[in-house]
Amino acid sequence: MATPDSINVAQLGRLVGTPDAPAIVDVRTDTEHAFDPRMLPASIRRDHRTVSSWAGEFVSRFVVVVCQRGQRLGQGVAA
Repeated sequence: MATPDSINVAQLGRLVGTPDAPAIVDVRTDTEHAFDPRMLPASIRRDHRTVSSWAGEFVSRFVVVVCQRGQRLGQGVAA
């Protein structure tokens, strides 16, 4: 079950392509991305180490941060 600060696959699937769709930011490392280069539709890659330099792009939008397992990197960037 999703918490108020998370979203599950079904919820995200219903939002993609709508005016309420969140920005989807893929913060996987280069190694993780090379291992599996597939990305979610409409997602963009950003370096998790430079979040302070790009976070301002999303100041007025909902953002879903994705990483390899949905734990360490994604949660850290989302915080």
